[in-house]
Amino acid sequence: MCAAGSARGLIAMSRHVDSTKGRRSASRAAGCRHQEGVTYVMVMFAIVLMGISMMVVSKQWTVVMKRDKEAELLFRGNRIKAAIEAYAAAYEVEKSKRPNRYPQSLEQLTQKPKRYLPVVYKDPITGKDFELIKVGAEVRGVKSRSKEKPLDTVHFKNADAYDQVTFQVQAAAAAPAVPGQGIKCPPTCPPATPQSPSGR
Repeated sequence: MCAAGSARGLIAMSRHVDSTKGRRSASRAAGCRHQEGVTYVMVMFAIVLMGISMMVVSKQWTVVMKRDKEAELLFRGNRIKAAIEAYAAAYEVEKSKRPNRYPQSLEQLTQKPKRYLPVVYKDPITGKDFELIKVGAEVRGVKSRSKEKPLDTVHFKNADAYDQVTFQVQAAAAAPAVPGQGIKCPPTCPPATPQSPSGR
């Protein structure tokens, strides 16, 4: 009887220990699942933050690059304009060698013996050739072909697009007329007849 009672006690204790271990295992499993869920949420939150940060940095970088291109557009456009002005100013000295006061292409500004431009500049906004502003066959200036709106509202004077900003020389002003010169009498103009002091 004692042996049977001891056996039953041992079995009961074993069952109690097993149930305790089971509860502990279940608790640990639940804790692990909870920890995994928190870790997943934190990872997703970190990914979202990284994405937002990359978007902000990318936007800032785009603005910086666009401002650099705008500064380069102003430099190249004004450089071409100055070269055309210098080319036209030298016409009186070189007109025996060239028929036109203004160049017929930007390439003419880079030719020897006197080079007015080191190279034929490209439009930094589009990466392509500038659009030429011509009067007849002569080049008077350039402008960008881009339809984008400039960021710099000061230097581009609130233009709605880059192609509205021109780098163009003004035509040389005509020489002022000298009074009494260049006036011809028509064929029917009668010759002047001096009158006597008495009016006869």
